[in-house]
Amino acid sequence: MHWDHYWDLTKALSSFGDANTALGYPGEVLNFWDDVVLEKGEGAVYLDLATGKGALAIWLQCLLKRKNLSGSVYGCDLANIDELKITSDVDEINSAINKIKFQFNTSLENLPYPNEYFDILVSQFGFEYSNWSHSLNEARRVLNKDGEIILMMHHPDSVITNDCKSGLKILNWMLENNILNELESLVTLKLQGHIELFQTRNKEVIQKIQSLNISNDEEKLWFADIMSKVSKIMLNIDQTSKTKLNSLQNALRQQIERLLDQTSVAFSEDEIYEKFEAAKLKNMKMSIATFNVNNELFCWQIKISPKEM
Repeated sequence: MHWDHYWDLTKALSSFGDANTALGYPGEVLNFWDDVVLEKGEGAVYLDLATGKGALAIWLQCLLKRKNLSGSVYGCDLANIDELKITSDVDEINSAINKIKFQFNTSLENLPYPNEYFDILVSQFGFEYSNWSHSLNEARRVLNKDGEIILMMHHPDSVITNDCKSGLKILNWMLENNILNELESLVTLKLQGHIELFQTRNKEVIQKIQSLNISNDEEKLWFADIMSKVSKIMLNIDQTSKTKLNSLQNALRQQIERLLDQTSVAFSEDEIYEKFEAAKLKNMKMSIATFNVNNELFCWQIKISPKEM
């Protein structure tokens, strides 16, 4: 499973976001959850669904500590994540990690928790990957009768989704045009001492790469990222270069799978309502709003709560 592979390799606590913050989330997102914790107050029990390496759960636990509120935070995820790899250089974050009750290899469609155990269920770019007909009913089962579910979910027109589409264009082009395979052939020529042929073929590959039509800043960033990795390999060709190129090609395939996953669950408002209605939750209502970061569309914000009787 490519998400298992991703979480095993990455040191990041979240799968996207602002690398300049310890948890990878922009300030507007952190402030949103700050308000949620303030509203819930004393003694709330939280469950972060599809927690990944726990970035949201960790932030909730940090907020409880900062606000001197009692409460507890749980996190679950389908991926096979090594809890020992959930670490940070920040003492506050490590302290929070040690307090969270994580449960991995856990399906949202079959939660291992008692009925009506949690006051609030949350998820940030994770719940949408589940089978809603089952996962929504499981979420309702473990939620107490007055509890609510708050989700941040991918939007089909968000900056995140648009960035994914840019990444897919660049990565797919690299694979479809056999760029890395041709680079492996260049390595063979260089190592075998065919220098003139190497130089000729090298120019041809460079011209081929330069033919790629890059149409926006996001595509430029994706292209620059992969070419920096290629350059590190090709500037110092040795006996390990083929293995490195092969590993890079496998990494690109894994990344394409993740990006395809992500774009496939960026649902429209109508699709979200259809999924909610199909789950047939009794006495529950749902509201949907857009959420902006830096005045740009970032995601859907969804709240599911008891109907007023």
